Amino acid sequence: MTPLRPTLKATVRTRVKPSVIWEVYSSLNWDTFNSNITSVSSSTTKSPPTKLSLGMPLSIVTSKPQFNGTTFLEACFKDQDSNGVITYTLNLNPLATMTQTYKLETVKGGETEVTHGVRYDGMLKRMYEGSVEERELGDEVKEIIRQAEELEKEGKGA
Repeated sequence: MTPLRPTLKATVRTRVKPSVIWEVYSSLNWDTFNSNITSVSSSTTKSPPTKLSLGMPLSIVTSKPQFNGTTFLEACFKDQDSNGVITYTLNLNPLATMTQTYKLETVKGGETEVTHGVRYDGMLKRMYEGSVEERELGDEVKEIIRQAEELEKEGKGA
């Protein structure tokens, strides 16, 4: 299944290698960069974290919009250059969903473009639209880049 394009997104370019940013995503500490996520875990996650994989089950609790349940990674792929995408959908109610997308892409000059996006679908999507704002998505991207920069400085990044 091809992930739907986000209707709201924020993109930031950085010099941090995409492989290091993947390490931050793989840690499943998404609550450290996404203020709307209270917790996220996977029954398949071991310590140290395993690779993210298509169909991986996720238990997620969010505050905005409110969600407490299980979902799975609908899209999760990374090429040899660590470009890739992570996508999951939260079933907010029987008639509304929110799809969250994290995307990494190497662009001209060797920079990494980091994009976080959301998309609401369903008959009752208007109840939830606006619960996540573009500014918040931008803050998420800046925070994940900050965490990846720390990993690189510590020499732990790939």
